[in-house]
Amino acid sequence: MPEKTETKPDLLLPLETAILPAVAGTVKVRDYFKGKTTAKIATLFSEFKSRFFDKEEGPVAETIYQKYRLLHISPDRPIIDALGGEGKVTSSACAAIALLERQPDGGPGFLQTNGFANIFYAKDKKGALCAIRLGWASDGWVVDAIAVEDPLAWNGKHEIFCPVAPKV
Repeated sequence: MPEKTETKPDLLLPLETAILPAVAGTVKVRDYFKGKTTAKIATLFSEFKSRFFDKEEGPVAETIYQKYRLLHISPDRPIIDALGGEGKVTSSACAAIALLERQPDGGPGFLQTNGFANIFYAKDKKGALCAIRLGWASDGWVVDAIAVEDPLAWNGKHEIFCPVAPKV
């Protein structure tokens, strides 16, 4: 059983976990959006492109991800702190994309498709921590990246995804 990250009970509610497979080599993030992904993408915001398209990621061990429901309005820093800091929450753009590929047309699965965001924290090509926002719109997935220093506050009911342990 994976070790669960401690959270403040008034901010995040732990939900289910999922296992993401290992990535053996390196991948340039842009390659997923140039014909490699099967996910239906409605909008790919320029902020995501400028921060992640030229980034190479991998290899990555098979990893267990914990999903949390955000219970109250909060900017990123309190969420990151509640999950144990940047070192604990940092994921990859490839992990977020891998989950999109499990729900290419917005059907049921680990990501929510009800209009609320699915949020992953990953470092961009310059090493700045960003919130990667995935959301289902009626015509496909919306993908964006927002610097965690941005004063934006996420409303309750968004879900946060955090790697908790490599699978052994």
